[in-house]
Amino acid sequence: MPNQSVKIDDATQQRLRALAERQGITPHALMVRAIGSELDRLDAETSFVARAEQALARAVAGGPVYDGPAYAAHLLQKVRAAHQARATPAHRPAATTLAAVGKTAKPRA
Repeated sequence: MPNQSVKIDDATQQRLRALAERQGITPHALMVRAIGSELDRLDAETSFVARAEQALARAVAGGPVYDGPAYAAHLLQKVRAAHQARATPAHRPAATTLAAVGKTAKPRA
């Protein structure tokens, strides 16, 4: 495996050693774990943003969207119905477009 050098200040070094000791692992193992966790988080964030941008582009292009308050009311009705053990399902509000609900969002470049 290739090596990577990381320079950290004394306070961070002390924290690293103390936390690694509490975890019962070496400072190196803790750094590897922390770097891996941060890389996973950044990958997930990047994927989320890409999916959000695609969804926004579809909505701006006229794809179906749901009015926020109407959908929130729909979800609340479903939760209440489930809580009260009613058999009548809540009906989802009809899909519309961004233009119809008065929103003008632009996709990021």
